[in-house]
Amino acid sequence: MNKPFIAIEGPIGVGKSSLAHKLSQTLNYYEEREIIDENPFLSDFYDDISKWSFQTEMFFLCNRYKQAKDIAKMTQGVVSDYHIYKNKIFARNTLDDTEFDKFDRIFNILTEDIQMPNMIIFLDAHLDVLKQRIAKRNRSFEYQIEDDYLLKLKQDYLAFYNSLKQNGENVILINTSEIDFVNNEADYDYILEQIKPMIGDIGNE
Repeated sequence: MNKPFIAIEGPIGVGKSSLAHKLSQTLNYYEEREIIDENPFLSDFYDDISKWSFQTEMFFLCNRYKQAKDIAKMTQGVVSDYHIYKNKIFARNTLDDTEFDKFDRIFNILTEDIQMPNMIIFLDAHLDVLKQRIAKRNRSFEYQIEDDYLLKLKQDYLAFYNSLKQNGENVILINTSEIDFVNNEADYDYILEQIKPMIGDIGNE
C-alpha cells in the first residue's frame, strides 16, 4: 500500500501552507512546501503576466517534479501544501493557446510516472477573506493580484474538486471563510473532524 500522501489545495491566500504545517505536526508526517520566493520570475510575472507566465510556470513545474521524485523515496507519510496539478490550473489562466499546448505536453511527460497524492483537502474562502489573508502575509509581488484572477482560480479549483469527486477520489472541500484554524484550536479541531474519514484515526505514528 502506498504511504499516506495528503495534498492541500485551493486559491491563493486560503491557508494551504498553514494547514499543511499543523497537520504535519499532528500526524507526524513529512511537510512538503512548494517553492514560492525562490522563483526568480514571480515578481515580473505579476507586473506583466502575458510576458512572464511561461517562464514562471516552467520554473514551478520543474521544481515540483524534483520534489515529487524526492517524495517517492520516502516511507514516512507526507502532507503537501500543493498538488502538482495546480500548474495546469494556473497555466490555463495565464498562457495563450500555443504556449499552453507546449506546457501541457511537457507536464504530461513529467507527471506520467510520479506518485500522486491519495488524499486531497480543498480549502475555499470568500473573495474578501482571501484578500485579507493575502494582505496580511505581505508578499510584495502579490499586491497586484486582481479580483477577477482570484475569482477565476476559485472557480477552477472547484471544478477540479468536482471532477475528482465524481471519479471517486478521496477528496474533501472545506470553506474556511469563518474559521481561523491557525489561532483557534477549536477551529483546527473542526478541520480534523472533517478529514478523519479520509485518513482514519488521527494520531502520531
